[in-house]
Amino acid sequence: MARSARARRRLSFILAILVVLLSAQPVFIVEAAPEMRVIDFENGTRQGFEGHGGVETLTVTSDEAYSGTRSLFVTDRSQSWHGPSLNVTFYAEPDVLYTVTAWVLPLSGSSDFRLSTQIGEGDGAEYYNLDVKTVSTSDGWTELQGRFIYPNAEYITIYIENDTPDAEFYIDDISFFAPSGGGMLASIQLPSLHEIYKDHFLIGSAFSRQDLTGQRFELVQRHFNAMTAGNAMKPDALGGKSKGDYQFSSADSFIETLAGAGIPVHGHTLVWHAQSAPWLNKNPDGTVLTRDEARANLEEFINTVAGHYAGRVISWDVVNEAFTASTGSVPSDWRDALRKGGSSAESAAWYGAYANGADMAAGESGADYIYDAFVFTRLADPNAILYFNDYNEEYMGKREAIALMAEDLNEKWKADPRNTEPDRLLVEGLGMQAHYWTDALNPQDVEDTIRRWIRTGAEISVSELDIPAGSWSRYKELDEAEEMKQATLYAQLFKIYKDYSDHIARVSIWGIDDPTSWRSAGSPLLFNETGGPKLAFYAVMDPEGFLAGDYNDIKNQTGGESTGVPASPPDKGVEPSPSSEATPSPSQNGGEEESGAIFAVDGVLILIIVGSVAVLAAIVALVIVLMKRKR
Repeated sequence: MARSARARRRLSFILAILVVLLSAQPVFIVEAAPEMRVIDFENGTRQGFEGHGGVETLTVTSDEAYSGTRSLFVTDRSQSWHGPSLNVTFYAEPDVLYTVTAWVLPLSGSSDFRLSTQIGEGDGAEYYNLDVKTVSTSDGWTELQGRFIYPNAEYITIYIENDTPDAEFYIDDISFFAPSGGGMLASIQLPSLHEIYKDHFLIGSAFSRQDLTGQRFELVQRHFNAMTAGNAMKPDALGGKSKGDYQFSSADSFIETLAGAGIPVHGHTLVWHAQSAPWLNKNPDGTVLTRDEARANLEEFINTVAGHYAGRVISWDVVNEAFTASTGSVPSDWRDALRKGGSSAESAAWYGAYANGADMAAGESGADYIYDAFVFTRLADPNAILYFNDYNEEYMGKREAIALMAEDLNEKWKADPRNTEPDRLLVEGLGMQAHYWTDALNPQDVEDTIRRWIRTGAEISVSELDIPAGSWSRYKELDEAEEMKQATLYAQLFKIYKDYSDHIARVSIWGIDDPTSWRSAGSPLLFNETGGPKLAFYAVMDPEGFLAGDYNDIKNQTGGESTGVPASPPDKGVEPSPSSEATPSPSQNGGEEESGAIFAVDGVLILIIVGSVAVLAAIVALVIVLMKRKR
């Protein structure tokens, strides 16, 4: 074995020397990424799986199996994120789309399973859900599948969670592989979206660490001129696990990278009922703090965070999602539509804490945290534009409640002695999250919201736009009909945005491409699973032309294919052919076409680029001779 390995290494070295001598052209020797075979536990071991929380018991068993005779049984969980975890750092190449699959079976009952991935360790770790499904024992074995493009990282794992902390379950047939294909380079060569809209508004996107390196960052710089951190600047990411334990390193690094590219950052978010450090508004036993305690923590947190980023962000989502998900009728008092205290999914601990000790007779209420948050942020970073941000904003009741709140708080600010700029609003911006569905969106409702919010005097941003196929968490496959419907909605929306661009500061797409979207099951974004442009991209590029039926002409103008609606998956989008400028002709290359070949020897790839076909043929002949002698 050792002798054979040495022989193969000698052969690799000889080939490299031969290429240099014969062609005088560059030789690139690249370590080939190993491929992970399907993990089926048939050898009786855990095959690298460990407990994500360090407390789980993982047992190879023959009681159940999806294929073969064995699976992995997971027990002794106590948190929803506890479960089996596999380190795949060795297999993951940066900027490559990977498909991750796992089959799961609950021991009893029904619960929500999540296929997730972790990038990095410790306080700088990032976590992403790749797929989520409700599975019961009667469903039998169920597949979880997601796609992800990884950055260059020193620690990457995939793991299976279950929202029921003590649920026991089986897993089997786990795979991690990279399908062929790629369209991101073509997308980088398309007309720049932010250049197209430079006279209207900023074109933004949400980013994660993986989006700030390699071709993904090239795509970001090509199409977007404002970025929002998907998770890195949320309260739990910055606020630490205890009071005073602030974590700025990851967000600082991201902002510095974007600043170096001349791309401004919108801060998201300071105050939210979700993803917040518990110490901000709760006691260790989970009960809410008193009003005075919560207010002091709020002021410290905002002073520290907004003060730290003063001058480095252009704006902040000061308060996020303060209103209940559904506000049907128009409320007589906007406070009636807020998330209140309690333990339900619709509750807000900030409201509960501010209500705990409020002097109702003096007009105090749990809602006061919103005004305080805006005032504290204005004082900490006077130059940032301050936003309120929420979803389902296209519905009449919620649209009106948000408008009434902004008008009320701005009126109150006029008389506040801390106000040193009487002509400036406190709530300066209103963010439309714009998380829509192909089957549940009437663009007229969006226009109605814009028209109502204009009357508040605040600027408007479309902050988190995505349109997956389906309706209300019932995702559909993005077939030809759904893709046309999706693209048409994007075109209708961008036409509306352009019509009201005097009042719109920014339109941000919530993510770079479909596989890395938080709603990836519905393929909601402008770029597909290979990074290529979808029909929605061309709709955004020229909404009027698209709605007039000229989408083939639009694609032709960009070097794209003109075959009408793109084919159904896996080629979900239309990838443009390279333009004539992209590929030099023989005359541009000095009269000779370059030729190349790739050889694999003992896991090493040797990429040969030579100046002529004749030289390449000579090299290939030598390789064949050497390979025969080695045998």
